[in-house]
Amino acid sequence: MLTHGPYRALARLLFVLMLVQVHQAISVAQRPFTCEDQFFLTLNTTPPTLSEVVIDPQTNAVVFKSISDNLGIEVNAAGYRSVDNLIYCVNPNTGALVRIDADGVAEVLKILPLNLNDAYFAGDVTPDGRYLLILGTRYFLNGSANAANLVRIDLEDPDYGITVIPINRPGLIFDIAFHPVTDELYGYDSATQRLVRINPETGALFFNFPPSGVPVNTGSLFFDAYGRLFAYGSTSNDSEQNRLYSINPATGASTFLYQGPPARASDGCSCPYTVLLSKTVSPRQTFPCTEVEYTFEIVNTSRRPHEGILLEDQLPPGFTFVAVRENPLGGNVLSQPGDTFFRLSDVDLPDGRFKITIVVRVGSVAAGIYRNQAMLRNLPVGLGSERRSDDPFTTLEGDSTSLTVLALSFDSLFIEEAICEGVDFIRLDAQSYFAGFGNAVKYHWDDGSTNSFYNAERAGQYRVVATAGCDTAYIFYNVKYSTISVEILLNEDAATLSLGDSVFIRTSVFNTDNLTTYFWTDPLPGSLRCPTCADSWARPFNNVEYTVQVQNEFGCRDSASIRLLVNKNKNIYFPNVFMPAAENPDNGYFYGSGDGYAIVSRLSVYSRWGEQLYEARDITLNDVRAGWDGTFRGQLMLPGVYTWVAEIAFLDGDSAIYAGDVTLIR
Repeated sequence: MLTHGPYRALARLLFVLMLVQVHQAISVAQRPFTCEDQFFLTLNTTPPTLSEVVIDPQTNAVVFKSISDNLGIEVNAAGYRSVDNLIYCVNPNTGALVRIDADGVAEVLKILPLNLNDAYFAGDVTPDGRYLLILGTRYFLNGSANAANLVRIDLEDPDYGITVIPINRPGLIFDIAFHPVTDELYGYDSATQRLVRINPETGALFFNFPPSGVPVNTGSLFFDAYGRLFAYGSTSNDSEQNRLYSINPATGASTFLYQGPPARASDGCSCPYTVLLSKTVSPRQTFPCTEVEYTFEIVNTSRRPHEGILLEDQLPPGFTFVAVRENPLGGNVLSQPGDTFFRLSDVDLPDGRFKITIVVRVGSVAAGIYRNQAMLRNLPVGLGSERRSDDPFTTLEGDSTSLTVLALSFDSLFIEEAICEGVDFIRLDAQSYFAGFGNAVKYHWDDGSTNSFYNAERAGQYRVVATAGCDTAYIFYNVKYSTISVEILLNEDAATLSLGDSVFIRTSVFNTDNLTTYFWTDPLPGSLRCPTCADSWARPFNNVEYTVQVQNEFGCRDSASIRLLVNKNKNIYFPNVFMPAAENPDNGYFYGSGDGYAIVSRLSVYSRWGEQLYEARDITLNDVRAGWDGTFRGQLMLPGVYTWVAEIAFLDGDSAIYAGDVTLIR
C-alpha cells in the first residue's frame, strides 16, 4: 500500500460492487467486514449484479469478479460503520434503511419516514459510528436541483430515529464522505464540478474550491486511511459513470486515474478506520558488511487505541539486528544485538501515524535482492487480527520490502596508460570503473591518498584498492611514455589543381601502431571522400586547407595541415563564324568551348529582329552536337549575322553571362 502519492494507494483499492436483494425484515445473523482500508462501490446496472472489483497493480486494469449476476434492488447513500464493520444505506425508492454484511446479505432495518419527493443518493456514517448522514436532493421542472435537506439517522437508537436539517441551497451532490483524520465532511457538486465542504451539524454548504471541470458527474466519493480522496464519475452529463479520479481535499484539483465499468448511477463508501503497516529500507542499495535502516510506519485511523500490539520482523539470511534508532511507542524490545530478528512487544497504539526505525547490519552475503516483511499482531478481529507490512514504493499490494546488495564488478583489473609527449601528467580515474556506485566505494592508493583519482607524473606501476563494505577490488596501472607524429605526403606540383580535378592525399604516422584513429577537418563539406581514413581523395572547388588529427591508443595526439590551391580557368570561347554542313564537323555547329566542368545553363540565338531561333539548356561545353546547326523550325537559315546569349554555371558555384554575334556562312 502506497503512503506517498495517489497512484500507489489505488494499487490496493478493493472496490465491491453491490446491488443486493432486500431480505424480509426479520433479523438475521450478519457477518461483519474486516476493515482493511478497502473501498466499496455500488453500481446500479441492468440487471443489478454483485461483483468484486479489483485493480490489477501491474496493468492498472479493472478486473471484475462476479458474485451474483442478477440481484434485485437499488441501494444508495451508503456509509461504512467502523463500530460493527457493516455498511448502512437506504433504498432511494422506498426509504428503507438497509444493512449489508461481508457476504452481501442485506437486512432491512426500518422503513424511514423520508420525504420521497427528494432523491437520496449521498450518504456516509459519521466517524464515531453514531449516525448515517444522507443528503436529500430536490429536482425542479426547469432542470435545476437543490440540496434540500440533511438527514441524520441515529444508528444507536433501536428505532433508528431521524433528524431532518433543511438546507435549500443550489447544488447537485450525489455523494458525501468524512475525512478519516480531520472528521470534515466533503461532497462533490456535479452542477458546478467542484468539491464542497458540509457542516454535518447545520447542513451549511461551503463552495470554497474552484471548479475542477472533471468529473462532470460523480456518484461516488470516498477516502482512504491516509486521507486521500477518490471519486467515480463521468466526463459529461450524457455519458455513464466509468472513470476513477483522485481529488486533492486541500485544493479541490482532480486527476484522472483509471477507466472502469460503466454505470448509470454509483455510490461509494470506504473503511478508512483501520491500522496499516508499511516498511521501507534506507538505502535501498548497499554492499556486504554495511549497515542499513529499516523504518516501520504504523498508521492507526481506527479511532480507538489498541493495547498489547506485537511488531516482529524476521530479517533476511545473513542480516542481524544492531539497535533501535527511533521508537515513539515504547513497548519491550525483545531483540539483542546480533539477533536475526526484530521483535517489539506490549505496544500501546494510540490514534495517529508513528515511525519505528531500527539499524540492521548486512553480513558478508552474496550480491542479490533480499526481501522480507514485518508483521503487526494482536489487532482486534474486526481489523483482521494481524497486518502484513507493505513496501510503499512499489505498485504491488502487501508486498515485501526489497534491499539490493551490490558487488564490485571485478576482483582485479590491469590497465595500460601513457603520459603523452608535452603533457605533465596522466590522470588515473578509478571511479570510472565503478559507475553507479557513487560514494559507496572508497579508494586507497599506494602513497596513502584516498581520492578516486591519481595524477601520475612519471612512468611506472601504480595500484589502487577499491572497497565497498567488505567487497574489495584492485586496479593495477602500467604507465609509460608515448609519442606520436604525423605528416602529409603530397607531390609539390599536386598542391595546385584545376577546378574539378581530384588529388590523392596520404599521411605517414610515426611512433604508433594500427590502433591510430584519424579525423580530417573539411572546411568544404563533402570535398573529402573519407574524413576518418589515413588516406583520402580530395576534390575541392575552392582554395582549402585540410588538417588531419591522429590519436594513438593512449589518447596521444598530433596533427598536420596542407593547403591546396584551385586554378579556376573560366575562359569560355564561342566562335564568331560557322558554316553548317561543313566538311569539318567542328565548324558545322555553333557551340561553346572551355572548362569541361562548366555547364551551359542556357544558350539562345536570335535573329537581327530579336526573334529567338534556338535555345538549349544544361549542355556541356566542347560538345559539338549540342550546338546550333543553323536551322529554325526545320528550315535552313540564310547567311548573315545572328546574336547569341549564354549563361554559364561553374563548379565552384559562380555563374557568368556571355553574349556576342556569330556569322553564318553557306
